[in-house]
Amino acid sequence: GVAGGGHVAAANGASTAAHGAARQGGEVVDFGAANEAFKAGRGPSSDPHDGPPLEVEMFNEELKFSYEGYPSWVPKVAAVSRLYRGGRSFLPNQEERPVRLLNAQPLQPHKRLTPSQLQEMSKKNLPGCLFGLTFPKTADEMKSAEFGAEWFTQAFHAAGTLPKDNRVARVVGVRVLDVVGFDAAGGAAMKAIVTVEYLTPDPELHTQLFVKYPYLYEEHPSWRKELSMYGDVDGPEIRAQMLLTHLFPFRTAKFYFGDVCRETTNWILISETIPFSRRGRVENGKVVEQVEYKPYQILPVCGKYQDWLLPNPAEFYCCLFRAMGRLAAWDKLGRYDAYFGEPCPVFDEEQYIAYCAPGRRDQTLRMKQITEEAVFGVLDTGIDYLTNVVRNMMPPDMLNLVALKRIQKELSEMSPWFADMSEYYQQNNCNFNAAMHQNLQADNAFFWRDEHGDLECGVLDWGGFTRAPFCQNFLGCLSGTDIDVMMAHEEGIVRCFRDEYHRCGGPYLEVEDMLERYHLAFITMVYNCCTWIERDIYKTTKKEDIASWSGVLDDRFQANFRVRCRSMTVINAWTYYHRRGSYFKDLFDKWSKGRGKRYLTTYV
Repeated sequence: GVAGGGHVAAANGASTAAHGAARQGGEVVDFGAANEAFKAGRGPSSDPHDGPPLEVEMFNEELKFSYEGYPSWVPKVAAVSRLYRGGRSFLPNQEERPVRLLNAQPLQPHKRLTPSQLQEMSKKNLPGCLFGLTFPKTADEMKSAEFGAEWFTQAFHAAGTLPKDNRVARVVGVRVLDVVGFDAAGGAAMKAIVTVEYLTPDPELHTQLFVKYPYLYEEHPSWRKELSMYGDVDGPEIRAQMLLTHLFPFRTAKFYFGDVCRETTNWILISETIPFSRRGRVENGKVVEQVEYKPYQILPVCGKYQDWLLPNPAEFYCCLFRAMGRLAAWDKLGRYDAYFGEPCPVFDEEQYIAYCAPGRRDQTLRMKQITEEAVFGVLDTGIDYLTNVVRNMMPPDMLNLVALKRIQKELSEMSPWFADMSEYYQQNNCNFNAAMHQNLQADNAFFWRDEHGDLECGVLDWGGFTRAPFCQNFLGCLSGTDIDVMMAHEEGIVRCFRDEYHRCGGPYLEVEDMLERYHLAFITMVYNCCTWIERDIYKTTKKEDIASWSGVLDDRFQANFRVRCRSMTVINAWTYYHRRGSYFKDLFDKWSKGRGKRYLTTYV
């Protein structure tokens, strides 16, 4: 970030101290203490916040619908849905602690390797830090004599997901999923479906296993460097799925095994395969073949930035935001305290200001000028990209250069206070901060309809799970939403979060306050997403190649996962800003003269 000079770091540092947490990269540093808290039974589901036991029934008297013969998760989610339909609170309840919490060692801190070290060390199979086993790093190794069924047995025994008197008898097959193409399975890792047989079949043991593992350096050097060198997403994702899947207020994929080796940066994560149903035939961006789905049958997968595959996108986003509201509320009730190593911080705005204000300093007018010029230049790149490179994907009203230049001017004028509105201000009230999934779009979830026809969801992909200002976090969840959906349903989607947050134990918030915080952060995002053009999109694909694509539904665009995701964020952000007219600039002007005035950087 360029805005606000040193105040991004200053605001973050002050907020960290104000929250009483010692963190590094959004993650609790003392992994050992948190892990020991889980082993000792401390932290989650503390008695003062326990709700009544979930009333799980095997028959719906109202609809004469039996849950017999369904997977064991079905009557549980049906009980949760009954609470929602009845407007009753859904609060944390005691859960049996999995064996893996006793067997696993603490996650070790991330070790940053140089490119040459990464290239050499990632070739090795060394033990992981959680369970002490070596593990396969490719699909071929998963079915090899070195690993194969015997390794899967050892791994599942170590994690407590397979009874000691059972074993994996055979690896039937390994199917690597596409990392490019229309149905690419995400972009942060390799993925494979491993089919196994158990010595003793058990309906609670999945034979279809979903395995995530890193790209080989030799095949994808730039992706591997980006994902393994410059941050630590993999370790925390494994840790969250290992420690928390039984504590979430919704369904998620069953954890089977996971580990990471800090010396090599290699890792592996094994969970159940979600049985997505077949999608109807797609023609010209529409699902033209209607398929009947039974109650609790998992609906077809929807790729990232492919919401046009959803029959009613607003309904799906409301469902996702209700899930996030539950997650945040349970954090307020202490559900994840042991994971984070401390209770959810409690402070008000005056305490926050009293702590943070002394650490802030005035900036020079020269810094203000540098910021405005730098932001203006990046937005020049954005305008060029929209009008000359992805022109064929743009809505007609977005090819108006006068309108784009207006946005550029407004953003540049606001840019000296980007950090103030999207960082410093966002963290000032503990009621707006809680545990969050950082990227809960439709591709990171799975959906079903119950016997009432109501839509429900489970949640996947726990990389980046942390406590955060959740209105700011909405950016990562709504950036792929169709603009017409946003214009018509944005407030309703946010209201779904608010209502569920309150119903499940969180404080009551005003939707208007939530929207203000989200929109202030959105202003900054319009600029931020343009920084991806030079540092990511053009490094992936040539400018002239992108310009040759006929539109959003062009097979080449849909097949290029990273370009598709980055480009649609830029297109959506600019389009939404434009469609709202003067709203965002008016919002900033009002905020900066009112409740935001005390948060503004002073330039002298």
